[in-house]
Amino acid sequence: MKFTDIHGHYAWDIDDGIQTMPETVKALRIASQQGISHIVATPHMCCGKIDQDNRAILMKRMESFKKLAQRYSIDVTFGCELMLNQKIKDTLAEDLFIPIGKTPYLLCEDDVRKKEPDFIEVFDIYLKEVIYAGYKPIVAHVERYFHDDIDLEFIRYLIDMGCYIQVNTTSILGLSHAQHHKNALKLIDSQLIHIIATDTHQAEGTRVPNMKECYDYLLKKGYQERYIHLLMNENPKRVVNNRTLLTPHFHSTKKLFSFLK
Repeated sequence: MKFTDIHGHYAWDIDDGIQTMPETVKALRIASQQGISHIVATPHMCCGKIDQDNRAILMKRMESFKKLAQRYSIDVTFGCELMLNQKIKDTLAEDLFIPIGKTPYLLCEDDVRKKEPDFIEVFDIYLKEVIYAGYKPIVAHVERYFHDDIDLEFIRYLIDMGCYIQVNTTSILGLSHAQHHKNALKLIDSQLIHIIATDTHQAEGTRVPNMKECYDYLLKKGYQERYIHLLMNENPKRVVNNRTLLTPHFHSTKKLFSFLK
């Protein structure tokens, strides 16, 4: 299977992701070996902390990354991972962000270091501003915002509001915090997830391209192949092609199911 990775900090020397071109080359080799054929480059952007000059610099670096990725037969779409805060209205009005390609999909995040009550209190307010502006928020690594048990009702609320949910491969594989692993599997079992992506930050270590490893892990855990395909291939493709994402609806994650839009 070929995978589309909609969340990754592959482009070098622009955020806390990969720092050098040789490391990016190594990450691309790994991505190719992992069956990743399309990457959405998502450098960090923070509301209120970027201007048009910064945005232009990010675009230029992603252009260089796109050319480099072509050597490995990997397509690249431009985007960002936008940190939402009280400056969200100004950021949207001044076009100081990068949606995914020419689509209305926008990868959004909050500070994972926040305490859960602080996160829940304001994040939906910021996401509503994104929706009001005509964009479709994809909530990045939602499992990482809950440091105790995950609040599934809050996740359902975000989905009902019009958000899509992304979970990191590292969390599913148990390569980060133990609670994040539990949260990720709960989201999968509860059908409260639309996309799995790598959130690659490194060419070595735990935060590397690992889509096939995650795919194989979920198969071994007994999840339906069609379900995994939806989260790791079909829906990510739908994002970059500006199509409506599919939501799984079935009796069990490990039994036959059907899809509903």
